[in-house]
Amino acid sequence: MATKTLSGRVARVIRHGHTVYGNPIMSIVLDGDEWGVSHRISDNASMVYEIENPEFRDDSHTFALTRAGRISHVVRER
Repeated sequence: MATKTLSGRVARVIRHGHTVYGNPIMSIVLDGDEWGVSHRISDNASMVYEIENPEFRDDSHTFALTRAGRISHVVRER
């Protein structure tokens, strides 16, 4: 089974609160997404702490999706 991915530049980050472990719950909106479309980051994924860095606004990235359709991590292309 092929890994599902999503690509684009982060246009906006939405905070939803915190997990029971105290980690932020976040979603992102990518450039070109229709109004109201957001993509949730997996609970307790470490990338919630880096997603607001300028590199995600400035450059397009490829994100790996879980079976549930949540973003799990950035695919590092070599």
